[in-house]
Amino acid sequence: MSKSDDEVVKEYYQARKVLKDRGIKLKSYLYKADTRISEYIDKLNNALTNKETQKAGTLLEQIVVLVFKGLKGVQSIKSFQSAGPQYDLLVSGDDFEWQEVSDALYLNGNQRDIVIEAKATQDPLPHKQFARLCSIMENELLRSAGLGIFVTLNGATGFPKRNSPRQRAVSDCRLLQIIFHARTNKIIIVLDKEDLFELSKNGTLIELLIRKIKDLSELSGLPTASVENCQEDVDLPPHLQVLL
Repeated sequence: MSKSDDEVVKEYYQARKVLKDRGIKLKSYLYKADTRISEYIDKLNNALTNKETQKAGTLLEQIVVLVFKGLKGVQSIKSFQSAGPQYDLLVSGDDFEWQEVSDALYLNGNQRDIVIEAKATQDPLPHKQFARLCSIMENELLRSAGLGIFVTLNGATGFPKRNSPRQRAVSDCRLLQIIFHARTNKIIIVLDKEDLFELSKNGTLIELLIRKIKDLSELSGLPTASVENCQEDVDLPPHLQVLL
């Protein structure tokens, strides 16, 4: 005898409780890291060391595909020249697992596609390139895309730098990110080469994207904490930090 809708929903919540009780993180299920990621990152580092610019660009694009195909529920992964812009990668899905990914990343139900741009330039991403993706998401992908991601070597202009003092003002791409989100409620974040190093373990992509997205609201002025070291995500003054 087939189960009623209420019975199916009840089993779903019971299963989620079991996951929680066993300490099993859903993030580790929603992102399964490809075993080849570390190998391709090593190849990218070698290409950069040897100043093989074109090869580095190709390898970065390959890493992007390896990373984002690891998201559960991906049903469509495309790279093509449309009637207008070139899309480095457009990732989407429609089933239950993709809905879980979308919910984890704070995406609206009707804007669950992710558009990804790979930029293998040595300089930080300039304002012009950031503005181009804003335009694509607001015009060509108005109905479908809720999250844009730049995968870069050295971040973007205006974003907090690693091992630098807390940033107290915003400018350049960082300012555009904030204004675009306030105007459209869509999200654009930036990953750099250091972020890529973390993505060879299950669950890390989801965790990293969540931290980047949350920081868009918090504007801590600090670079995103490492997923590998949860203590780096503590941001307290000294008189409070000593209590941890």
